[in-house]
Amino acid sequence: MCASRTAVLLLLLASPAWGGEAAETDVSLITAADIAREKPASLLEMLKRRVGLDENNSVISMRGVRGIAVVVDGFVSSVSELSALRPEQVERIEVLRGAASARFGAEAMGGAIAVTTRRAGGRQNPALNLTQGVDSRGGNYTRLGGSGERGELAWSLLAENREDQGFRTVPRSPFPYQITVADEHGRSTAVDGKLAWTGRDFAASLNLKHSDNHSFFGRPNWVFDWQTDTVRSQFSWQVNERWSLEAALGEDRNATAGVRDRGSGIDAAGLAADQWLTQDTRQREASAALAWQDGGWQGRLGGSLIELSEQFSASDYASRVTRTQADSLIRKEALFASGEMPLGAGRLELGLRHDWQRYISSRVFDAGPPGQETRGGGVVKAATSPKIALSWPLGATTRLRGSLGSGFSPPQATQLYNGFVSAGSVTLANPALKPERSTTADLALLGSAAGGNGGVTLFATRWQDKIAVRILDYGSPVVQQPQNVGEVRAHGLETHWSQPLAGHWQLDANYTYTRTRIVRDQSAPQLVGNVLPDMPRHKANFVLNYASTAGFSARAKWRLVGSAYTDEANTVVDSRGYRWKKAAYDVLDLAASWRAKGWEATLALDNVFDRDYVSGFFWHGEPRTLRGEFILRF
Repeated sequence: MCASRTAVLLLLLASPAWGGEAAETDVSLITAADIAREKPASLLEMLKRRVGLDENNSVISMRGVRGIAVVVDGFVSSVSELSALRPEQVERIEVLRGAASARFGAEAMGGAIAVTTRRAGGRQNPALNLTQGVDSRGGNYTRLGGSGERGELAWSLLAENREDQGFRTVPRSPFPYQITVADEHGRSTAVDGKLAWTGRDFAASLNLKHSDNHSFFGRPNWVFDWQTDTVRSQFSWQVNERWSLEAALGEDRNATAGVRDRGSGIDAAGLAADQWLTQDTRQREASAALAWQDGGWQGRLGGSLIELSEQFSASDYASRVTRTQADSLIRKEALFASGEMPLGAGRLELGLRHDWQRYISSRVFDAGPPGQETRGGGVVKAATSPKIALSWPLGATTRLRGSLGSGFSPPQATQLYNGFVSAGSVTLANPALKPERSTTADLALLGSAAGGNGGVTLFATRWQDKIAVRILDYGSPVVQQPQNVGEVRAHGLETHWSQPLAGHWQLDANYTYTRTRIVRDQSAPQLVGNVLPDMPRHKANFVLNYASTAGFSARAKWRLVGSAYTDEANTVVDSRGYRWKKAAYDVLDLAASWRAKGWEATLALDNVFDRDYVSGFFWHGEPRTLRGEFILRF
């Protein structure tokens, strides 16, 4: 088998479903070398500094739009899996800004994060490494990794045991259930194994994952345990030098069990155990695509199928009597096509995807009083998502690119089928709900000068058919219903620059300006003109790197985040004196690494000046923390 064909097979197994190079699209690329140089505490923290995304309670937003798809090795994933991935497992990360549903379908209204993990093997002989990490809060982790190749077969294995010691994230809040009275902490064990086979024209891989997790959330009776099991397989057949066929199958299972307190305060009654909670989720996914390339032309045609089953139950803590149960089954189907081709001196990229979200069944039971059960199913919500992008050289060192694309986010099954009656209100189901839609336009100027490179991008997004609860009758009881009530617009500017300095120094900087505005809201007209919550207008990152030829490197990272509101009403301070508008803040992180044959050591100091800042819904950011990591390679 020729070397070029082998490389094509391996790339197809590792890459998500799309053609083209990141340099020719609106994609920010983070490589394994970038990750190894920065030695981040987590991938999510690295993304916050690199591309200016915002994260609040596991919800990611970019450029003022929520709905960011997370994809790992081509499979639809979650923020939880992204957080669980270790930096050394990742080959590259692509961050797509703006509507990305033409490539990733649902939940990609505001963009996508596509992670490609490292392939199995990498050495002819088995390679082993042992990693030990500690931090000043008492946290620690131990990882054992190994990989090897023998002929056409390759393998890799990573096992980790971790203890996290947190801090009081919510010392003060207008919501008593949210206040933590002790430091959070957690522990986890995980095993991640890969097996790959690469033949003359055919390649296949199998990835198995298992993890056990425990989290204490800062209140005596707010504790959760969960397990995840993942199996994923990928196949690629190189028909000839032009055509290839790819397929993927996978299943993810998640089982969660925990206890929640009454939440009425921080006295004994408020902290008393109130209910048992369980949740089981199963996601099955299959996809196939036919890819073609010839010179500068590329094309791709395929489809995918996802089946998502969810079950939730809440029971009385003392009696174990069920209070609430809910379950749903959703099937997601999609057909997609994409292509890239030269156009004069430039390059044209086209993408088109049609998604069907089939709500097979949905059931909600509430013990009341009054007791009730609602059932539904059969509705189909569909969306077509096109995208076009053009890159055009303006000279030897500059180019202009523009793109226009759309995204969508479908409604929840309970919003479509399951009404709810409480003591003071009635919530009606609404099977006529439409998916939320977004349209994003970008115009970027990219170039290089004096050894540096960077660019500036203007963007604008229109977010339509926003779903919110609208009050239909203010009588007693109040009657309300989820409806497509609003429209939001966001626009702004992104700029980045990387510049080598004297000696072994380099400066990397980026800045994002985002302006959001609610332009229509039928459920709450008084919100028109306000900005969206958790959307700081200004974000900037400056990184100064030093790398010597002797294996020593050092980094100083300065992150600045502007003020942001916590609610759509844009409350600054409420009547009880609680501040809802989060103040601007800046954080300085320092790190140094020493590398030699057979070992590597890193020492990092996060939040050097111990800034106390609010990063989420009254959650505080991490205080000053000293981290250390030592790696032995065999």
